[in-house]
Amino acid sequence: MIIRSLDQIEFESFNERGAQKVVRKKVIDERFGSMRFFLRYYRIEPGGMTPYDVHNYEHILIISKGKGAILTIEEGKPTTKQIKANDVIFIKANEPHQIINTGESILEFFCFRGNEILYSEEIENKIKIRA
Repeated sequence: MIIRSLDQIEFESFNERGAQKVVRKKVIDERFGSMRFFLRYYRIEPGGMTPYDVHNYEHILIISKGKGAILTIEEGKPTTKQIKANDVIFIKANEPHQIINTGESILEFFCFRGNEILYSEEIENKIKIRA
């Protein structure tokens, strides 16, 4: 069992693939023996955004502070959905997404996600079953 205090984990710079004004805490990952699920905590300054991403794994976001928007694609068109503190968001595997702080204060959220390996093995097994 691992018990960590969120307050004692340092924020790290996150500026990959076009992210702006974002820092994150790597709360739980493979370093702590978790091979299936990862938990991170993000902070986005006003006007900041995460990368526009598509992954083969699912995400669950829990907005803890602030407000903003999620950019995605629906029926082939860019769509923005408003988000705020206490919202819980499920992002499907391969669903495009970008979190944008549209507010005047900090936007913070937990990001719980599966490990990519799980989805690679799952997809591989589905292909074997269908063959």
